[in-house]
Amino acid sequence: MTAAALDLREHLARRFPDAIPLAGRREAGLATGISAFDSVLPNNGLPRGRPTVWSMPAIGATAILSAACRGVLASGLRAAWIDGSRTLGLGWDAGPVMLRPRTPLLGLRFAELLLVSGGFALVVMHGIPADRTTLFRLARAVHEGGGAFAMIAEGTLPAALRLRSRYLPERFDYARTPFGDAAALRSVTLAIDATSSGWNATTTLSLPFRSHDVRSALDPGLADRRG
Repeated sequence: MTAAALDLREHLARRFPDAIPLAGRREAGLATGISAFDSVLPNNGLPRGRPTVWSMPAIGATAILSAACRGVLASGLRAAWIDGSRTLGLGWDAGPVMLRPRTPLLGLRFAELLLVSGGFALVVMHGIPADRTTLFRLARAVHEGGGAFAMIAEGTLPAALRLRSRYLPERFDYARTPFGDAAALRSVTLAIDATSSGWNATTTLSLPFRSHDVRSALDPGLADRRG
């Protein structure tokens, strides 16, 4: 890089902090407490004041971001989760603030209010469709509030940080029979790609696999009445 270009970059960094690549900013990211995940993110954490979009199919995103919420709570900060798809279980009493909006529009309004309040270090939104215009509006809100905002979304949306994930089947871990055959899946391994302006990195994570009995009652507090 030439001296003139370096001078321009320093000038932009002083006058327009948002105009330099995310990886070059000195502001510390919001650590999730998942070391392998934080290490692949610019500034060792989710960007503050700027949106993160995890593109569908978002393999493992729910598990990783819910663990990130618990990590944020363990550090004494607040976290919130907007579950527009209503797919998460109800046993989150000790977890982040859980909101289940009746409509997508209401979910977007919830997100905007939480982000602009500045009272939540991390807000996660899942199951709420959003277009570019909506994302720009949420980007303004998170910029005002200064927290971190992670959104699991369909399509390609502009964001300060973009995440993609995929399975690595060749690295799955199986319990074996006495004859050495695969009997039951114990953990899955996935690759996570993190991309922003001036940043491109990949890491791998292994997640434990647990099977659950299918229940007729979605509320865990109700008896399972399958006859």
